[in-house]
Amino acid sequence: MQVAGTIVVVSPHSDDGVLSLGAAMARWARAGARVELLTVLGLDPASATPTEGWDRRAGFTSEGEAARARREEDRRASALLAVTPRWLPYGSVDFDRHGDDEEIWEAVQGCVEQAGTVLIPGSPLTHPDHAWLSALLLPRLPSERVALYAEQPYTARAGGAPFPPVQAGVRDRLAKWRAIRAYRSQLPLLGMTRDLRRGPLRLALADERVAWPRE
Repeated sequence: MQVAGTIVVVSPHSDDGVLSLGAAMARWARAGARVELLTVLGLDPASATPTEGWDRRAGFTSEGEAARARREEDRRASALLAVTPRWLPYGSVDFDRHGDDEEIWEAVQGCVEQAGTVLIPGSPLTHPDHAWLSALLLPRLPSERVALYAEQPYTARAGGAPFPPVQAGVRDRLAKWRAIRAYRSQLPLLGMTRDLRRGPLRLALADERVAWPRE
C-alpha cells in the first residue's frame, strides 16, 4: 500500500490501533510520513461514573481514571512508534456514549479531513464498538482515502483476514513489541503478559493486513 502525507489510524479504544498496525505505523513514520493515532472512544477524563465490564476488570474505579491511565499508556506506546496520539472523549459500550452518531462523525471528520490516508477497523468486527465505528465512518469517508485494517488480536483468533499483508521489517516489529508492552492494564485481559516469550512477541511477529475497499 502506498501512503503519503498525513496518515491517521482510527482506533476504537486505546490500544486497538497499536495492536493492529503498530509495525506499519513505525515503518510509515520512519519513511517520513506524519502518523496520527486517533482514539475515538477515549472516554471522558473528568467523568466520575463507576466502571463496569472491561475497565473494572482492568482495575479502574471510574471512567475518568480509566481514561487518564489508558491515555498515558497510549502516549508511551506512541512515543516508541514515533506517532502522534489524539483522543476524542466518547464512551465505550460500558459507558454513556457522550454524543450521538452525527456529533461523533463531525468530531472524527475534523480530525481526518487533512489526512491523505485514513485507516479504520475492517475485520473481524466482533466487538460491538468496532462494528459500530466502522459502520459509522465507512459510508462517510472518501473511498479514495480510506483503507480497512485487520484488527488484532481478534483476527489471529478468527483464523486470519482476507486482506493483503503490509510490509514491516524487524526494526518495526521490535518497535511494535515494545509499544504493546506499554499497555500494562490491558495485556492480562487480552490473555498476554509483558514477558518476552508470551503474547506481545507473537502479536508483534504476526502479519498486519490492510485493504482498500475498492480492492
